[in-house]
Amino acid sequence: MKFPPQETRDFIGRAVMTFYFTICATLKAGSLIAVLSRPEWTTAQTIDVVADVAALGFLLLIVATTVGRLPPIKTAQGIEPRVSALIGCFATVTLIAVPRTQTFPRVELIADLVTIVGFTLCIWCLWWLGRSFSITAQARRLVTGGPYRIVRHPLYACEAIVLLGLVLRNPTWITVAIGATALAFQYRRLINEEKVLQAAFPEYDAYRQATPMFVPSIFR
Repeated sequence: MKFPPQETRDFIGRAVMTFYFTICATLKAGSLIAVLSRPEWTTAQTIDVVADVAALGFLLLIVATTVGRLPPIKTAQGIEPRVSALIGCFATVTLIAVPRTQTFPRVELIADLVTIVGFTLCIWCLWWLGRSFSITAQARRLVTGGPYRIVRHPLYACEAIVLLGLVLRNPTWITVAIGATALAFQYRRLINEEKVLQAAFPEYDAYRQATPMFVPSIFR
């Protein structure tokens, strides 16, 4: 079986991802507009809206970085890296789109604050990653500045914070299951990314040895 050229596959993947995340951003914007039509506001509702705005900003930035991303230098081979990346990505975005349930006001407030922090950090990480962003395990450009100077995978760590906030805001067995699935496949996704980056960039070994994976080192 003959596969299409790498440029064609990258174009198709970029088009599909752009279409998908544009739909997600549109749905989030629609729900946000509906919330903004409230005649009166409380502090908790305001924080809730800020969390939605942060989520929308993250989705829009994903669209922008996907459209303008650099061509890949190296791509993980086989079906497993692609499946892990797609499940990890779609599970995370699906959790954002799950309808909210009513819970204790104090839990909602904590969940919204955690989500705001998580999405804000995600936007910071994605801004630095820029045109190197990809869904599947691909090497485009080695980014070691900004949050990537502190840990090797800051975006995954910040997405885990977002997942925690979303599960707290929507504490159902469905959200817990989706969150656990997302974390498992996201971890597998970053392992595949490390293999590709190590193969594409000789300097990655030194960066990997000097920089923690998730948790910043206070002794650096």
